[in-house]
Amino acid sequence: MALTLHGTVSDNTDLQIASNNNTPAFVVRKSTNQSISDNVVTKLTFDVEDVDTDNAFASNKFTVPSGKAGLYKFDAFVRLDANNNSDAGTAILYLYKNGTAQHIVYSHFGTGYPRAISMNINSILNLSVDDYIEIYAAMNTIDNSDVTVNSNKYSVFCGHKLIG
Repeated sequence: MALTLHGTVSDNTDLQIASNNNTPAFVVRKSTNQSISDNVVTKLTFDVEDVDTDNAFASNKFTVPSGKAGLYKFDAFVRLDANNNSDAGTAILYLYKNGTAQHIVYSHFGTGYPRAISMNINSILNLSVDDYIEIYAAMNTIDNSDVTVNSNKYSVFCGHKLIG
């Protein structure tokens, strides 16, 4: 919807200001911890929807709705816990588009291994209708034990369409 404002422009032309919004938009998080196998790239589950303006987040992925193609901003914040002190060797966070990794954040701990790490990934993507975005993670532990993806506010995935 465009609004026409009549004002004093030097040549007396009408000004138009677009009234757009940043939807679709979503914010999802985990209600419970998720266990993932050591050194296995695993799709993360997000089961609490704090915001989902267009019902575009389902089955743990965001899908661009009909008529909503364009530029999108995505953010994922995830805490991976090796479950034992000094056990995290490497950690990787992935943003997937249509089943393929688009952006990757990698952390390697050469010495002084921590127990857990909070990672984030930020991205802007040009998406078409029916493109979908998912978050994956992996951690390689020193003792090859399973990894916990922490829940609630420790692991959040959000995104929105950019105006324009």
